[in-house]
Amino acid sequence: IDSDFKVLKTNYYDLTHLSPDGKEKRVGDLLQCRNALSAKGGCGTHAFCQECPVRGAIGNAFRQKKEFTDLQSSLNIAIDEHEFVKCDVMISGVFMTLDSEERMVLTVHDITSIKQTEEALAEAKEKAENADRSKSAFLANMSHEIRTPLNAIVGFSELLAAANTEEEKAQYQEIIKMNADLLLQLVNDILDMSKIESGMYDFHVTQVDANQLMSEVEQVARLRIRTDEVSLSFAERLPQCVFHTDKNRLIQVLTNLVVNAIKFTSQGEIQIGYRLQDAHTLYFYVSDTGCGMSAEQCEHVFERFVKYNTFIQGTGLGLSICKMIIEKLGGEIGVQSESGKGSVFWFTLPYRASASL
Repeated sequence: IDSDFKVLKTNYYDLTHLSPDGKEKRVGDLLQCRNALSAKGGCGTHAFCQECPVRGAIGNAFRQKKEFTDLQSSLNIAIDEHEFVKCDVMISGVFMTLDSEERMVLTVHDITSIKQTEEALAEAKEKAENADRSKSAFLANMSHEIRTPLNAIVGFSELLAAANTEEEKAQYQEIIKMNADLLLQLVNDILDMSKIESGMYDFHVTQVDANQLMSEVEQVARLRIRTDEVSLSFAERLPQCVFHTDKNRLIQVLTNLVVNAIKFTSQGEIQIGYRLQDAHTLYFYVSDTGCGMSAEQCEHVFERFVKYNTFIQGTGLGLSICKMIIEKLGGEIGVQSESGKGSVFWFTLPYRASASL
């Protein structure tokens, strides 16, 4: 090129297999700069041309009579008469004098694949770092959660040995049993979560009668309610609904949601039910009139080890496992809640009607 940015000789047409149109071109015209293409006078006449880093680097090199290297930019390279491909390039320029005329040789290297590799490596690095941080946080939380019931079991076991009355012994035994159950549930939840994440969790899809399954969940849940001030009902159903899913995992999710509703509802009612959301989706829900949650709490309730009431027994993993199971079954899960007015936990599952069992 010359100092006016005019292209004097190029291998551009050999590489792109395009035919020269015979018109005089400047650098921006040849390299399909969007500003050059949109300006009536081409390269150098657009309002933004004065801010162009490529023109700036070339101009400085001509003025200082020296080379420049490793200028990165993005260009639209023509691959035929009407199709362009955006690519990342590295531009270098070497100043020289030919027959007393100032000239410069520009070299434009396509580094698109290198940039893509760099971006992929950066993304993989970020994912690995996030996974490492998540692992450390998970282990820290898990250690804390395991230590809590263990301390109670060890402490009250020592007190049990020194208890003087049968009433005192019974009280300590109940506390030990409660914390042992909590520890066992925590270990089971951690194992379930690890199996799901590693792909080792077994999912067996079979025909399931939704009405029969929901009735079973209702009957078992009634046994968990310890007060007459809370009622539980199977409130909404289809006349008949047989579909394909993993029965055991569906029971696990529903039971977890119902147990949570019982824990946080001191009076009022709990309802379970399902309906068709559309021709290919079933919508299940568990609603309660319990303490409810704020909008901010709803955003984080499905995260690991999230517990909004430390006085209520639980591992803080149940809802996280429910979310993982539902997503593995091809559905979605969520919650609608308001502080003091109860909650509605819901999830969807793919629906394909099956013959009656």
